[in-house]
This record gives sequence, structure tokens and C-alpha cells, in this order.
Amino acid sequence: MRLTVTVSLVVLAACGDNTVPGQAVDATVPSTDSALPVDTQQLVDTKFDTCSDTVTVIQPGAPTTAPAAGWWSDDTRANGAVTVDNTFIAPPSFGCTSAHFVTGDSTPSPSADKAQLITFALAGTPLASITTISYWAYRSSASTGGAALDLDLNVTIGGASVPNNFATLVYEPYVQSGQTAGILVDAWQPWDATATTIGDGLWWSSKVANPAPGSQSHPQPWAAFQALYPDAVVGGYGFDIGSVNPNTIVAGDGLVFATTTTDF
Repeated sequence: MRLTVTVSLVVLAACGDNTVPGQAVDATVPSTDSALPVDTQQLVDTKFDTCSDTVTVIQPGAPTTAPAAGWWSDDTRANGAVTVDNTFIAPPSFGCTSAHFVTGDSTPSPSADKAQLITFALAGTPLASITTISYWAYRSSASTGGAALDLDLNVTIGGASVPNNFATLVYEPYVQSGQTAGILVDAWQPWDATATTIGDGLWWSSKVANPAPGSQSHPQPWAAFQALYPDAVVGGYGFDIGSVNPNTIVAGDGLVFATTTTDF
């Protein structure tokens, strides 16, 4: 006798396709004997084996010259760590690995709880030419501290219009229109860092003092910094958990910067 058994499986990770984590998948398995059990573990293993991610290699520190290919741990400090792994799988359409950040306890200044993942591959690109920046972030409920609440994005710039030829532009999810309440926990969430809707796409500059427009307390749209620093060029860009954000566990993936998309 031939029996067809349909098993509903809950997918724990989206690996190599667009299946959403937690989505039920029906698997039809032919059997020649009704007494034979369905090997659901084999079905799950087959699902996971479809993952074809090329895992990003993290290089320590920063390059000595730029532009430079690859991703670097840059200013990651003693109580911070960054890896690329499958701890939180990945957002839809980005395989099954992502960049994973952990910070420990804070210390006296300069605080050791800092983690970064930065690329310098587009160094020298005019700031004025960058009109699209977005990414996905994941905040774990295991996080117990930190004001940032979610994964930040940093862009370093230089140029004659930039004080001392160096500044860091910072995008933080909690200062956008949804504020702290808008940050999801234990779920992947997209962020449009160049959004033009009111209250979104807001950044601040390390060279603008509070409470002036463009400071951390008064962030401004991306276009405001293109106007403020008209001759600026990009140094590096990437993910950051800033210091004094202890015991934070987050992840990032699907980073779009201009025409470059990175799947970690």
C-alpha cells in the first residue's frame, strides 16, 4: 500500500530562500507502509542544507590605507565582540547568517563596551552622491542594558568643510519617529536611514555640539549633512554599538549603502 503523509513543520530559520522564520511549511512524504514513521528530522536537515551563504570574514582593527576591501572590527573594544554567525539567522532574502554584536559591562571612560563592523571599500566617495542607506536590525530580549536599544549605523567623513577633517555621522533607531516604543524585540526590523518622512531618516554629527541642530539631542535628515559638509567624502561605514551601552545583544544584515548591498 502507498500512503501519502503531510507533515506541518515550523521553520526555525530562513536558509537560502524567502521562507519567514516561524512560518509553517507542508512537506509531503511518500511511504510504502503506513506503519513506518515519517523522518521529520531529515526534512528539517534538508531545509537547512539549502543555505548557501558566504560568511563574511571579519578582519581585526582597521586597514592602513583606504579604500580597502572587506569588513573590519575597527574600534571594537575589550568588552565588545562581533561575529558573523547564525545565532539570529537573517532577515528575509538574506540567507541564514548575520552580523552578531555583544557588549559586556561598562567601564570608566573610555568605556570598553563597544562593538563595530566597518568597511572602507567606498572610501573617497562624495557624501553628496549617497542617497540610499538602509539595513535590517535585530534586538535580542536577552539584552539587559544600553540606551541605544538597537544597532546603530556610522558613517565617517572627511573634507575641508568638516572640522579637523573628520566626523562621524550616526543613525540611531530610537531617535526616529517611532522612538523607543517602535523598536521590535526578537524580530528582524528594517530601517530606512535616508527616509524623507517627517521624524525619520535622522542623523547626528560628532562635530555638532548639543543642543544645536545636527547634534545628538537634535538630529537632522541626511540631506542636512550633505549641505553642511558639501565637499565631504566617505571614510568608512557600518554597524556600531556605541560605548556606555552595556549588556546589549543585537544583529544586523542587508546593509544597503548607495548601490552596494551587503549580505553578511
